[in-house]
Amino acid sequence: MMLPVVLSKHCLDHSLMLELQLPADLFWFKGHFPGQPILPGVSQLNWVMHFARQDLGVINNFAGFDVIKFQRPLLPEQKVTLSIEWLQDKNKLIFSFDSGERQASSGKINLCP
Repeated sequence: MMLPVVLSKHCLDHSLMLELQLPADLFWFKGHFPGQPILPGVSQLNWVMHFARQDLGVINNFAGFDVIKFQRPLLPEQKVTLSIEWLQDKNKLIFSFDSGERQASSGKINLCP
């Protein structure tokens, strides 16, 4: 399985908030790292793009990123909140993954015009 379980979804205009569960059998946890799996940053970027396309109607491709911060590891069976804001006029996605009241990661993705 490549995607987390979506527990809830709230979409308004160009903003999206998802409550996600990270099953232990996610592809991304395999081998990263043996004995103490954590969710790789590349999977988080992949999910932001996936859900932005699916739920916000983003059609632009990934062009790069600005200011990516990974502050806390995301672990198997954890519940997290993914927030995405689409700045359509700037071709940017602003995102954060939060666990409880703590931010796990955040950043800005640049999209192709």
